[in-house]
Amino acid sequence: MNDSLQPLRIPGGWHVSWNTLFEADPTPENVAHGYFGGSSLFAATHESLRLQLDLVWQPEDDPQGEYRLIVEYAPWLRTPNGRRRKDVPLDFRNARLVHEFSTRNRIELVRELEKSLRGRSEWIEHS
Repeated sequence: MNDSLQPLRIPGGWHVSWNTLFEADPTPENVAHGYFGGSSLFAATHESLRLQLDLVWQPEDDPQGEYRLIVEYAPWLRTPNGRRRKDVPLDFRNARLVHEFSTRNRIELVRELEKSLRGRSEWIEHS
């Protein structure tokens, strides 16, 4: 059993709040060992891009489950004349889902996770 975290290329600006993504494939033994339990395997926020990323294994502790990657964007609140309200803290309660990805394959997941961490211009409000 490998107790190493999965190596990831994470661009600057991301705050990783949770990481239990191990360099372990979802075998029945690894699931029983606890590598695929908990509500989240990886969670990160990029304040200036206003993106939140969450990676889960669903169903939890199920060898037949799959990785599910979710990316959300929190639009800027606006003043009555349409300007961004920079005095309001970042809040994801009304975030928009901008990307979802599911797989059972860890290598595919890592590729998509790293791609998502780079962000995509179509996810972000530019005005």
